[in-house]
Amino acid sequence: MSKTKKNNKSLLNEEGQSQNRVDMGILVTVLGYCVLIIFLPIISFFGSKYVLEGFDLTSISKNIYAAIIAVINLHIALGVYLYKGK
Repeated sequence: MSKTKKNNKSLLNEEGQSQNRVDMGILVTVLGYCVLIIFLPIISFFGSKYVLEGFDLTSISKNIYAAIIAVINLHIALGVYLYKGK
């Protein structure tokens, strides 16, 4: 094999490895945001429901306030994803 063919193969291999690193970085970022978008509202819903147990509210009111807090957290997570995606 000639020297230029070896150089071309090594360049292609380096480009492929570089592309794989970029793809893996994108995958990790997207998965991180997916976890944030899925679990932040769930955790905030049940966490705020637990905190609201100390207040004198009806069960329906506690659920409504917890849902509002979960929706706000979801919008914050989506906003961070969109802002970072620019």
